[in-house]
Amino acid sequence: MTEKSKNKSQGIVRKRPKSEIIRRISEEEKKAFYQQLKVARKEANLTQAQVGKIIKKSRSQISKIESGKCRLYMDEFLKFMKLYKKSPFFFYSVFTTSAVIKAQKKVRVKSAKQF
Repeated sequence: MTEKSKNKSQGIVRKRPKSEIIRRISEEEKKAFYQQLKVARKEANLTQAQVGKIIKKSRSQISKIESGKCRLYMDEFLKFMKLYKKSPFFFYSVFTTSAVIKAQKKVRVKSAKQF
């Protein structure tokens, strides 16, 4: 039995190299994502203290999340999305738009409306 037929009969699928499936998020992308989080809060006309009170976190914790110093969990992210009334694309566009990464180095991203 050949290697290919063995794999098919055992249901083994050739895996792609890890680099093709998952790539590391660059520091620029991280900064752009967290900047979008801050932009969304400002567009919602909320302060860090107001957001903290609504989602039961301190202003300091909100600040650390927005600066990328504190991990942002999915359930927290969903709360931010609902509170700011923004779509996931608003935040995740920084990972799909290379222009955002280049622009982030030159000028701060003011709003996702520019996409």
